[in-house]
Amino acid sequence: MIDSFFGIHPWVVRSGLWAKLKPGEVNLYIYLLEESERRCTRQLTVTDEEVKTVGTASRTLCNARKKLQEHGLIRYEIGQRNQYKYTICDPKTRQPYPGDPRQPMTVPKRSGSQGAASATATPSPVVVAPQPLSAKPQARTQHKEPPLESYGLPRVFS
Repeated sequence: MIDSFFGIHPWVVRSGLWAKLKPGEVNLYIYLLEESERRCTRQLTVTDEEVKTVGTASRTLCNARKKLQEHGLIRYEIGQRNQYKYTICDPKTRQPYPGDPRQPMTVPKRSGSQGAASATATPSPVVVAPQPLSAKPQARTQHKEPPLESYGLPRVFS
């Protein structure tokens, strides 16, 4: 498993936008997303010198800022002393996420046609603790093992 990570909105990749981004734009966007996670906010104030740690030149950063804003991934404002105030946007709406940028986003679960009805009808999985190889098998008179298909592996083993 991955110890620590940050995410890119799936829509950016699925829509084909990710493939259209130039390397400098990708570097800036990745930097902003990582800093957003590290600082726990969707609104960042950083200088070009801080962003240059990803190996992108000043002119490239200038162009990348403009393009990322055109694509609706960020918004930026020029501040004092070569600082820029970046706001991470929702790629679907091309607008800043609603609410306080310092508060975590709560994404509602999808409600599809199979939503709550199938979720309540599906039995919860049975968890069986592994036994050491040297342990003697226990008598199964009290509890009958459910078929393998109830563990979520239908027709995998024959």
